[in-house]
Amino acid sequence: MSGRRAWWGLGGLVMAMAGCGPAPAPRAADGPGAADAAPGPGAPGRAGAAGGSSTAGASGASGAVTADEAAKPAPPPKSAFTPVAQVPAEIDVRLHPVEGALLVSTTNLLTPEGEQIAAAVGVLKDGTIEFPKRLRLPGWGAAVIGVYGRYPDQLDLIATGTTGRTGVAEHHVLGAQGWVQRASDPGLWFTGVARMGSSLVGLVGPTMMGVSRFITLRGPKVGLTITPAPRKEPCRGWEAPLPYPEVEVRPQAFGATRDGTALSYGLDCDVESALEVWKPGERRATIMPVPALSEGQSPDGARALILPGPGEGEAWIVDGDVLRYQGGEPKKIDPPANGARVLTASAAPDGTLWAIADGALFARKGEAWEQAPLPDGVKAQDVAVGSDGAVWVAAGGAILKHGGGSEAAGAAPGTIQLQQAPPPKPKPSRPFPEPGGPKCPQNLVVLYTFSKTAPDDYDFPLTRKALKGRTEFSQARFVVTRDMGQRFLAAFVPSWDLAKELEERIKTDVQGSTPQIVCAEPEVVRELKLDLKTGEVAR
Repeated sequence: MSGRRAWWGLGGLVMAMAGCGPAPAPRAADGPGAADAAPGPGAPGRAGAAGGSSTAGASGASGAVTADEAAKPAPPPKSAFTPVAQVPAEIDVRLHPVEGALLVSTTNLLTPEGEQIAAAVGVLKDGTIEFPKRLRLPGWGAAVIGVYGRYPDQLDLIATGTTGRTGVAEHHVLGAQGWVQRASDPGLWFTGVARMGSSLVGLVGPTMMGVSRFITLRGPKVGLTITPAPRKEPCRGWEAPLPYPEVEVRPQAFGATRDGTALSYGLDCDVESALEVWKPGERRATIMPVPALSEGQSPDGARALILPGPGEGEAWIVDGDVLRYQGGEPKKIDPPANGARVLTASAAPDGTLWAIADGALFARKGEAWEQAPLPDGVKAQDVAVGSDGAVWVAAGGAILKHGGGSEAAGAAPGTIQLQQAPPPKPKPSRPFPEPGGPKCPQNLVVLYTFSKTAPDDYDFPLTRKALKGRTEFSQARFVVTRDMGQRFLAAFVPSWDLAKELEERIKTDVQGSTPQIVCAEPEVVRELKLDLKTGEVAR
């Protein structure tokens, strides 16, 4: 597990978000093989196997199957999902079912008038996704993590914005004129939100360095104590004492069980996965290790989530793989299909877990996975289940729906064109890369974030002045990088010691700068060949 998140992109510093061929044949995880597994939700029952019998096609045999008939492929299973709305072209959406509506969020929306919107929330209405001005987020670069409450008069929205150098945890409520910002905390991001009694509670963690804490969004304040890290030993590779109290488990996902047990999933001081658990009525938490997950990093765009499980004290923990918190401890379960990694998931009111892996949709109810066929075999991008049990899926350039107590007014039959092409590559969902450290295979010092107006050939005069004569940095490779649409001046360095020395030099000599060391290897768009003796750029 150590270091498996070491390669997240730099764009995680400024925003959080957030596949392709055919999915592997499904297997019942704790039961029979694929050939004998129960059909997926909405699929017809299995009538029995054809072929393989010595009497197949025998002349005069009553009810015999001819060779030609046996060779015909079985028709694809019928899907229980119905397309209800077309998704505007060239945008990725995340689904947010709330009381009274299905909401979607997106970034980089191009309106019919040609206006570019950095972040917006849309609503499903009469078979169309509308993006009213009232639901457009202020600022730029914010990425919606979740929307909660009742539409249109009582909504809470959490998002990760940006200062240009680090993420910002944002809490908005919907007012008469649009979103009103209630909180804005630079250097932090929301790891999740949970219902705890009559309160809606969020947990924020640091994008790089900072203090984790609970934020009560609505209702009575919930007083829980986050476990501090041991002071006698360095935590997560930091050798010098930090100017703030570090926590034992740096959160990456937060949620709660139905009985009010709060759970925080993240990395402990040894950079191993761990779970921090607050039982109902207890202010202090218990920390327990998490069973080893798959080796290597999670798939691109995978979301770390904690979702309510089927039982009162149960929860699903999703992070590429799936664990079930049951009986007071986390237990790893088999993947939906052989070798498949989960991109995202949502829990139904009855605790059924709906998950997307390799573009296919699966449901886990009881002790086995079942694949849920989608219309025309399209690939799923997002799934969310509403409080009424309706399952919503973004797939094939459309919004699909199955079940629920009330049927939304969808588009007219036959008007929605499903796209067979693979869905766009999902945007990274985590708002920060892993901090650099002695164990990182590639430390990167982020020196400068481009402003929107900075030219492509900007030569960084203050940085060059600070580095003039500093030939000890000759082993560093200075580059302009790009990630999630943002450009950075950065330096690849061969050692942790040199990275810390370069960070301190820029921080001291370039007024107002906040360089940061991350473990990352982003896209390089330009080499900056600095002559450290003169401080000039070699042409």
